[in-house]
Order: sequence, then C-alpha cells, then structure tokens
Amino acid sequence: MKSLFCILMACIMLAGTASLANAQNPLGGVLDLIKVSRERDGVIQLPIRFHIVRGAEMTKKGVALEMWLTPEDVRERILPEINRIWQPAGIQWVIESVVEDDIAQVRGRRRLVEDISVATRETSDRTTKIRKLIDVPSHHPAIHNVYFFPYVGETTQGFATFGGSRSVGENPDGGNHCVMGVWTDKPSRAKKPPQRFKMSEGLPFKRGSIGRTCAHELGHNLLLQHPDKETQTVFDRVMGGRRPGYALTPEEIKLARTVAVGRAKTIVKWARKRR
Repeated sequence: MKSLFCILMACIMLAGTASLANAQNPLGGVLDLIKVSRERDGVIQLPIRFHIVRGAEMTKKGVALEMWLTPEDVRERILPEINRIWQPAGIQWVIESVVEDDIAQVRGRRRLVEDISVATRETSDRTTKIRKLIDVPSHHPAIHNVYFFPYVGETTQGFATFGGSRSVGENPDGGNHCVMGVWTDKPSRAKKPPQRFKMSEGLPFKRGSIGRTCAHELGHNLLLQHPDKETQTVFDRVMGGRRPGYALTPEEIKLARTVAVGRAKTIVKWARKRR
C-alpha cells in the first residue's frame, strides 16, 4: 500500500504538471490554490467556495430569520476559525470565492422555506428540502462548497455529505458539500427562539460557533464521523460526542489528510479535463 507521503508527492506532480498551462488556462487559478507539502506532516491546502444564500427568510417563534452574514464576515471571522481548528492536522482552506446566491427558483419554494422553519432534527426530508433550495448553478463540482442558510431546523446547526461510501478505500476524496445555519436554537434545545449564531468563539469551547460548525462539517466531508458516546475515551473533540470541543485525534488526522489529498487529486483531474 502506498504511504501517505507517496500519495502526497503524486499529487504535487499532478498539480505541477497542470499548472504549466496557467497563463493560458483560466482554471489555473483553482490549481494555484492547491498546495501539498513535500514534508510528510506538512500543510495540505485546498480551495473552498462559500455560498451566502439569500431569499430564504423565515419566521420562527416571532423572530425574523434573515441572512445577516456578509462576505467580509466569512473572510475575516469564519475562515480563520476553521483554519485554526484544522491547523493541528496540517489542513488549511483558502477561499476560491464567496458567492451570494438567491435560492433556486423551484416550484413551491415558499412552502419549502416554511417547512424548514418548523422542521426538527428528526424530520426525514429536512435536508432534501434545503438541498432543493440551494441547487444553484454556482455549485462547484470539484472543490469544497460551504452554504450558509438562515436556519436548518430545530437544535440543528449544519449538515454535510460524505459523497458516497464512508470508506476511504471506496470513496478516496470524500464529499464536497456542507450547509450551515446562521441562526440557531440548539443552546436552548429549541425552548427559546433562535438567535444569531456566533461567527467565532476561540478557546475555550463554550457553545461553539459558525466557524466551528463549518470545521465539523468539513470533517464529515473528509469522512470523519461522530464519536460513539457510549464508548469514547477521548473528549473535547471537534467531531462531537460527549463534552465536545476543538480536538482532533491522531486517527482522525491521518484519515482526514488521506482524504484531503484525494480531494486535491480530484480537483486537478477536473481542471485538466476542462482545459
């Protein structure tokens, strides 16, 4: 089996080959955002596209849940927290773009928004309805996409796709799509109206933030799963479980780095096909 170092080097060679055409290739900008260190534990840098979704305003317990986030908030508050959390794994994201999207013009979209406003974590079609509203042309097929939506359901702060199997052998590049709510009622367990979700929190962990939720959901894109609360012995983890926090275990770091390299290779292959 190839070592992680060999896989990293292969990705560097792919990116370097594709980058030769950057002067003539408008896709070269995406390739320039990929960096894979020659060091075994060096930094893996991946491009990310953020989507601020507008037009899905809703009301919950008398509070108007509008989209209040700005591109500056994403650049100056949210991404730095994501990268702070992932720094121990040597994985960093760099912004490819921050896009302000209107919700998809699907039939019955206002009803979909109303259904989401009363959805709970257990509502079976909650994420399906949200995906219908964010099915927009600006979705990037290869790099990570993070969508900011006003509210994603009671006691819920975000969700993500694994992109297929949860096995790295069957799904070597993971998923590239996750959704965050900018309003939350999780701290009150939905007993109180939703409140604006804090953009960043820093240390120590108290209630979390949009930045931490993004880091958590990107972890799912990299095939990390929630700890088993019944058996876990390591706490203060960004992937949740009992006593959540900001930590990543050595096993999580190893898996995330492997999948991150797989995602880098997928982006390079996508760009080369578009040349």
